[in-house]
Amino acid sequence: MAGKRPPNHKLTTTERGYGAAWRKVRLAALAREPLCRFCYAEGKVVKADEVDHIDGDSFNNDPDNLRPLCRPCHLLRTARDQAFGKYQFRPEWLRPATVPVTIVCGAPCSGKSTYVAQHAKPADLVIDLDVIASTIAQSGLHDWDRKWLGPAIRERNRLLGELTKRPQCKRAWLILSEASPDKRQWWADRFEPERIVVIETPPAVCMARAAQRGAKVNATREAIGKWWSAYSRRDGEEVVKANVQGLSKD
Repeated sequence: MAGKRPPNHKLTTTERGYGAAWRKVRLAALAREPLCRFCYAEGKVVKADEVDHIDGDSFNNDPDNLRPLCRPCHLLRTARDQAFGKYQFRPEWLRPATVPVTIVCGAPCSGKSTYVAQHAKPADLVIDLDVIASTIAQSGLHDWDRKWLGPAIRERNRLLGELTKRPQCKRAWLILSEASPDKRQWWADRFEPERIVVIETPPAVCMARAAQRGAKVNATREAIGKWWSAYSRRDGEEVVKANVQGLSKD
């Protein structure tokens, strides 16, 4: 059949998005920004040799998705993306944040976003994977397809990386699930947040909220059940009890 590739077909440079059109886009990006962005953020002036796709999509040549880098920085960035699997839920390259960060954890539909909305100031940076994914997918907050997970995680990790350098904000909030105390400890050790808040919302309340939002019942019930099965408290964290009436500190 015409147009059908053989099973072992190796994509050409053009098929991977790096043909003649890309070469023009690359030169234009380097003309706009001739210095390595990563090095410049660290106070170093280094000529950019290559142009990186921030979301990892080689066909997304929107100027906002292009990041000029020197070759060492580009190689390091690529190695980090490839070394830890398709999705870097916990990026190994993460360093301590340079501004106060509050991490808020809880089961699906536990009220994490509501808690942050009630406590964050207008100038604070809020990093929420659901918000990032729904923005990329141009969908509702809880309606985005899983195919957008990779780009959303890459964008979230980019924002995390900015918080380890010279961020524009003075305070940030990071919304995670992370039921396991060991995984929350990982974030405590790597990112050194000011505090970690865990919202303990009963499974029945989470499910009731999910139903109100029109979430997929079986998938949501399973996710909530898995969270509570893996959850236990960790010393030093702030626990917030949640029920149908609202939130209260333990």
